[in-house]
Amino acid sequence: MIIPGGIGTGNNNIGVPVLERMIRLLALEFDVTVFQLYKRNKGYSVDGFELIDVYSSRPWVRALKLFFVFRRVHRLKKFEVVHGFWILPNGFFAVALGKIFGLKSIVSILGGDAIALPEINYGQLIKPLYRRISFWTLRKADEVTALTRYLVHNLRSIGMKPREIHIIPWGIDTNLFAFREKEVQQPIRFLHIANLHPVKDQETLLRAFKIIAESVESHLTLIGEGVLESRLKTLAGELAIENCITFLGLLPYEALPEYYTDADILLHTSRSEGQSEVVTEAMSSGVVVCGTKVGLIYDLEEFCVAVPIGDHRALARETLALIKDSNRINALRKDAFVWANIHSIHWTVGQTGGCYRKTIRFSGKR
Repeated sequence: MIIPGGIGTGNNNIGVPVLERMIRLLALEFDVTVFQLYKRNKGYSVDGFELIDVYSSRPWVRALKLFFVFRRVHRLKKFEVVHGFWILPNGFFAVALGKIFGLKSIVSILGGDAIALPEINYGQLIKPLYRRISFWTLRKADEVTALTRYLVHNLRSIGMKPREIHIIPWGIDTNLFAFREKEVQQPIRFLHIANLHPVKDQETLLRAFKIIAESVESHLTLIGEGVLESRLKTLAGELAIENCITFLGLLPYEALPEYYTDADILLHTSRSEGQSEVVTEAMSSGVVVCGTKVGLIYDLEEFCVAVPIGDHRALARETLALIKDSNRINALRKDAFVWANIHSIHWTVGQTGGCYRKTIRFSGKR
């Protein structure tokens, strides 16, 4: 596997929790070596699979280091499949290394690699060169997976030619994010978990919450950190809702379930998402999801409240209508949980393992 980072990185070694858990489970069946193009935190170690850091601040040096390290380890282990997470650069590296060493390649499309939002300078497909390299990578890969139909729709809308893409959303540990039966509380407790970044569009979140808070007694808890933190706190003051909001900053992954247990509704206002794990976590925990039609909300709008991107009035209006309809709340909560429970992390690992077995079989090995 080739990943940009996500194992033993970030504050509290949080990395990308679902990715690390998936790899640990896959390693129970497969001999897994992970090449990470980022330095892990000092003292962080793994067991069950091999983790190799391949890092340089210069992209071309990093690519050369990856080639030589990959070649050395391949000579010892005789890899059969190379799997790149995100199209660029890791998917491209996976396809290139596969062709050089005669291996099957898998590329997973996961989010910012399948979007172009020039108005906020977000997404790899903004640059024409990156777009051409991405499309070449997807054409040449033996297998391609994507988290959601939303990502495939984005790619096709900007010119990607049709090819088979296996949709494999990332499930979560449904024991950690356990379903709870509950009545809507007073005040109604809203939750938002995300990086405080323009692509998450928390300005729409706060403007929608102001309308909601003017109609029903409410409280909003925001979990996350990022470049917009100061701006959002200022905006909360300007909207006169600062007393109804708690900013908690970044929390350890294992601390999140108690906040889902306490919440009634997840508000999620991104301009784009690969999937949004917080939506999956909320669905698993019995928290109703209200948000913009991106990522998993785009794919599963029948299980949540879905509104156009950036439309804070529609989000407030539809959320308030939902609050008045207890039967619909209960139906959404239960239907969403059923989906999340079926598509747990073990389902995801099974689907991914199936891709590995398929590519090994078609390669003529074993």
